[in-house]
Amino acid sequence: MFKVAVIGSGLMGAGIAPGEKVGLWFTNRPEFIFLLFAVTKIGAVAVPLNTRYRTQDIRYCVRQSDCSALIYAEKSGPIDYGRMVEDAVGDAKRGPDGRLESAAFPELKRLIVLGPRSFDLAIGLDDLVTAAGPVEPETLEERALAVDPADAAMIVYTSGTTGEAKGVMLTHAGVRLCIQRSVIWGTNREDRQLHYLPLFHLYALGFVTIPSVALGVCQILMETFDGEEALKLIEAEKATIIHGFDPHYRDIIAAQERLNLDISSLRMGSFPSGPDNCIPIVRDANARLCPIYPSFGMTETWSGITAGFLDCSLEQRAEASGFPLPGVEVKIVDPETGLEQPPLAQGEILIRSFSLMRGYYRMPEETAKVLDADGFLHTGDAGYLRPDGYIRFTGRYKDMLKVGGENVAPAEVELLLAELPGVADVAVVGYPDTRLQEVAAAFVIMAANADHISLDAIAGHCRGRVASFKIPRELFIVDTFPMTPSGKIQKGKLRDIANAHYEAAKQPKAAAG
Repeated sequence: MFKVAVIGSGLMGAGIAPGEKVGLWFTNRPEFIFLLFAVTKIGAVAVPLNTRYRTQDIRYCVRQSDCSALIYAEKSGPIDYGRMVEDAVGDAKRGPDGRLESAAFPELKRLIVLGPRSFDLAIGLDDLVTAAGPVEPETLEERALAVDPADAAMIVYTSGTTGEAKGVMLTHAGVRLCIQRSVIWGTNREDRQLHYLPLFHLYALGFVTIPSVALGVCQILMETFDGEEALKLIEAEKATIIHGFDPHYRDIIAAQERLNLDISSLRMGSFPSGPDNCIPIVRDANARLCPIYPSFGMTETWSGITAGFLDCSLEQRAEASGFPLPGVEVKIVDPETGLEQPPLAQGEILIRSFSLMRGYYRMPEETAKVLDADGFLHTGDAGYLRPDGYIRFTGRYKDMLKVGGENVAPAEVELLLAELPGVADVAVVGYPDTRLQEVAAAFVIMAANADHISLDAIAGHCRGRVASFKIPRELFIVDTFPMTPSGKIQKGKLRDIANAHYEAAKQPKAAAG
């Protein structure tokens, strides 16, 4: 990979040292892949950042991860990432040595932009590589050989129930998991993976990018997902493998109903399945597109730690979540007692694997809550073991929303909405959605004599400050919250109200008169 060597040399020449954190913030482009491998090859730590982040999000993640460099693209479509970077690092200036100086970001020394730049504190990636000059190949290889599999390769952010995103420290050892899963699915040099999953996601990196490079598989990279365009690329490029959540498959199926293209090249897809609301779309995709194989995992496990075998039945593909991969232990325990559960008895899913995270970056207390003394990760997810050895993920014990595959921490949204005038208290829960699985719903208690707030006002307050998928789509004005004896909001009861409202909204209206 010539470009990886060139970029790696440039980063070394610019002073990027082993262990330094390098943020990557731009949409799907080949440069993301080159940079990911270049950063990790020289022993630095890649920090992929969500492209739906906005100023407040990016400010937090860059600072919390101690990034010494942030590499970004100026614009993508109508989104002005350069402006957000400029707003985020407003106090920065260039020091005597040419590096950035910022009280708010003491570790941030370089802003590196792809293509044209408008911020004078940034340097173009091409200019950086040119200015750094060539590095001897032996020196580059020495850096690569010094990397230990147990070293951190990436810090990937996942939202936490506390409202603060947590930086998951993943090691180089997890690459083995990605390759194992793809080998089980028979991935080989004849395959062509259609790649529209966002590259900052472990689903994209673990299922597509890394195994494709390791196994010599073609990637057909889309900058952003569009169902009709994806379908056209399947036909034109003879794609053999696709991946996705509910929205991806729904949109591709809908496009196929309109266009009826030749998609006979497809041999398989993957889907992180399990909950009951996933079963219909998985069965539909199996019938209309190709065999869809299940998996289960999370950022903390280096993506999917299970896989459905190629000979598994339709029932196993649609109603199970895969078989544990080699080197992965799964057990189900009662979340109250910690006792291991027999097959078919639901409990919390615990995982032990060589691929587990080292912990949450600079969050030892949060790490201690989920990694026990025996090396098991307490996922906070509910499920059970089936008699056939497959596991079934059934839902989340954690108070976390999953909006179209994106994690949303209710506490983060609640904190933002509490800033609105007249809001006395707020709670955010999931609201069912046919396309995105769920969206955020806000339950609001208004202050005495305050005017009722609107959903438009909420959206206006949030827009540009947090990612759009975090913004509530439903609003309930209530007088009180159901509370536990210890004074905690009973969000389960709020979810029941939201679910009942959703079901009522689906019913046909009674005829007038």
